[in-house]
Amino acid sequence: MKAYLMIALAAAVASGCAKARVVDAYEEGIEGADDEVGRDSDGPDEAGARSDDSPAGDDDGESRADGDGDGRNSDDARADDDSRARDDGEDPRQDTPDRTYTYYADVKPIIDAKCTTCHFEGGIAPMPLTDYDEVEVWLDLIGHDVRNDIMPPWTADMPMDFFLGDRRLTDNQKDIVLSWVDQGGTAGDPDDAPDPIEPAPRGLERVDLSVPMPEAYEPQIDPDDYRCFVLEWPLDETKFITGLSIEPDKTDIVHHAIVYHVQPEGAEAARARDAEEEGQGYTCFGASGADAAWLQSYEPGGYGQGIPGGLGFEVRPGSVMVLQIHYNTLNGSSADQSRIDFTLEDSVDRVGDVVLFARPTWFAGFMPIPAGEEDVMHFYRGRPVLTANDRRYEIFWVDLHMHALGSRGRIGIIRAGEPNVVEPLLVIPRWDFAWQETYLLSESVILEPGDELYLECHWDNTAANQITVNGEQLPPRDVNWGDGTTDEMCLGNVLAAPL
Repeated sequence: MKAYLMIALAAAVASGCAKARVVDAYEEGIEGADDEVGRDSDGPDEAGARSDDSPAGDDDGESRADGDGDGRNSDDARADDDSRARDDGEDPRQDTPDRTYTYYADVKPIIDAKCTTCHFEGGIAPMPLTDYDEVEVWLDLIGHDVRNDIMPPWTADMPMDFFLGDRRLTDNQKDIVLSWVDQGGTAGDPDDAPDPIEPAPRGLERVDLSVPMPEAYEPQIDPDDYRCFVLEWPLDETKFITGLSIEPDKTDIVHHAIVYHVQPEGAEAARARDAEEEGQGYTCFGASGADAAWLQSYEPGGYGQGIPGGLGFEVRPGSVMVLQIHYNTLNGSSADQSRIDFTLEDSVDRVGDVVLFARPTWFAGFMPIPAGEEDVMHFYRGRPVLTANDRRYEIFWVDLHMHALGSRGRIGIIRAGEPNVVEPLLVIPRWDFAWQETYLLSESVILEPGDELYLECHWDNTAANQITVNGEQLPPRDVNWGDGTTDEMCLGNVLAAPL
């Protein structure tokens, strides 16, 4: 599978600066777009949405909410209204028959399917929830978090099962859990347990090869150390990577990581780059510093996964992997020895591309997020590099990346025949930096000739939304595109294969 570096986006189609009124096409119809950017309108158009010249309101893709505009589309507003109702104590459950629920008969299958992929001994969650004794201790917290849609964590606001591994509870499952909590959380009879619910996939189904960093590395630059490590590919025959997982050793300092594939022809240059600096690895602020292809990334809350669609990354003997890790030491430092786990096959059905997209001018400092602004928005629309405008492509996953100031975002497709409509692929109404992941589509989506990809990010740069460092919240400052934790990004990617 091919992929190219972020900087290649500078060659993307300049239509990212073109103007258009963009609205959302949802199952329930077309929602207004101007409320989203807080601009005045000329009244409803034929589609029932307000008209505007640009989804961002101006040519540089920036908009700030002002006046009565609150920077939300109607779906965001409905979600906020629901959230406020729950915060006020309103129970979202529907009326149910008067019956007694038990852990074994009713709740255990739900928790096993939706919670224990994280809540197990040694998992990313702070406590295991694998048996009744472990669950009963946290009864009140479970009720609170389920009632307020805090857990299970799932930031994408798309129809249920639009993505594989949707961790949200159905209305019926939520009702069962909340009723059980309210009734006191009784255990019941273990023999009453029904057949288990198939859990959401999380992580690789099998690991055929693990390649660790040669030795542990402790960050040398505070607070952001960008380090690339050259990992030798140990196999002497061609293989295809069909699953990949970056496994951080110290999750408290690994801000994010990217694994790149360097073909045998470029391996010696990568080794030479490594040898230029003392110690393990080399400084690589931004990109890998090698002629390499992006394979996959890790962000907080993310996990490894198989490559869908029968696709794979071809790796020949003599290749090397470059593992770029962004260490952040704002809250301390320690030695890290992360690794990469692989699932391998001898052959695959076809190859594809990890397509990165963003507005090229952002990399040059044209993504301003002024201090104190509550809702700043930048957008991109266009046909990224790697996608010929006259070809059809099949899209299998979608991924959105911002940093800590992000408040919401979305990715979609603008069809050639509907230039004023965004067909949503991913909508995140409440961004959570700690819960980023690559979303695998339950059914692939086709990018037709002439279609464009659309990317939109919002940030809240007010005092209340600043990160805390060593117990103190940082003051607001002007922010722009950058790799540091206190900088920002707006980056989308899709896995696509030509048809």
